Amino acid sequence: MKAMRFIAPGKETWLFRSDFDLSNSFGIASEFEPDMKRLVEAFRRIGTELVVVVQPTRGLMNPQRVDDDYRYNFDFEVARHNLKNYLNQLQQAGAHVPDVVTLIDSSLEEDYFFRRDHHWTPYGAKVTAQLAADYIKQLPLYEDLETKEYITEASTYLPKDGTMNRALRRICGNNFGSQYVKGYQTVPVSSGEDALFGDVSDPSVVLVGTSNSAERDDDYKNYNFGGFLKEFLMLDILNYAMPGAGDIGSLVQYLQSDDFDYSNPPKLIIWELPASYPLSEDKIYRQLIPAVQGACNSADEILVNELQLPSMAPAERIEILSNAGRSRKRLSNSNGFLQLDFSNKNIKDFYVITYYDNGERDKIWFRRANIVDGGRYLLELSKDEKFQNANLMSVFLEPSEPISDTSTLKARLCR
Repeated sequence: MKAMRFIAPGKETWLFRSDFDLSNSFGIASEFEPDMKRLVEAFRRIGTELVVVVQPTRGLMNPQRVDDDYRYNFDFEVARHNLKNYLNQLQQAGAHVPDVVTLIDSSLEEDYFFRRDHHWTPYGAKVTAQLAADYIKQLPLYEDLETKEYITEASTYLPKDGTMNRALRRICGNNFGSQYVKGYQTVPVSSGEDALFGDVSDPSVVLVGTSNSAERDDDYKNYNFGGFLKEFLMLDILNYAMPGAGDIGSLVQYLQSDDFDYSNPPKLIIWELPASYPLSEDKIYRQLIPAVQGACNSADEILVNELQLPSMAPAERIEILSNAGRSRKRLSNSNGFLQLDFSNKNIKDFYVITYYDNGERDKIWFRRANIVDGGRYLLELSKDEKFQNANLMSVFLEPSEPISDTSTLKARLCR
């Protein structure tokens, strides 16, 4: 319901969300463009190319279904122009970006999105995968990837009640009912040994993203984007996309998993990203960039502390790192990052507060989605000018949800 500020009735039983579906504004705020470039360069340094597949909004893909009386200031031409600029921003940062605006300008045969749900249909997933595959095949690295044949078969029909439909039921007591669309599944064209051992994912290509791309146990919630990519690219793909993980949750999950080895990284990461995510928080880059570079090892430790965390209430604080006394180090203008390793992986809501000797502090709220693993948190030290030439003094932890059980924490500042 938080995403349903206003439910806008459209034509032909369509429903739209006023904020997300009918937005005119897209793109990375200018102050974060250098950070996006740093992220792409961090991947490139370890040998990984980043492809960002931006999903257009429902309003842009279906302007003919938007009712003039319920537009909420939606302007198709302005929105299209701003989405094009967003793609250009990502390209300027060094990412590889298929031109999804061509989908907006195309006459598609079927519904790209469900009429009353924010997900794309399997058809929408298919045409986007075809566009992305055609683009990726033009990249020089594609020739070096090991190909494999896949085939996509019709599967069960998917009944979609829809998030907007459920919101309408909650508000009004009735709705439009379910929409049914054809589902698909993609399988390898196997023979011999492959047929015996099945489809083993090759981490040279990884897909991250949202519930639009996730493979789920419930067949009625699978839209087969990863499967279509496998067929059109003729590549095995390790799918780390996750429902309910937000803009970077699945990427964090992958980079902090055993499947990611920065010394032997994937050749390609495909990031499915809805256009409504602007990537305009420094916390995004301060988490991802050290994760790409790999976790801290003992040789990189500047400060380290292992402690027992007691049970704590919200707003209580505990010092987890100290730079004081005779062992005080000069840490001004450090390019380091904090690494926190909790024995209790259910600790997912807390603040990290870093104090400096000029009186300034940096307070960052970690609130990790339930589906994303806890345990390890990385945070690059702030590059804000108010911390320039100031020495780091201490780091505190403040839970925003109760910590009921005692646990251990290893806190490190690493170069």
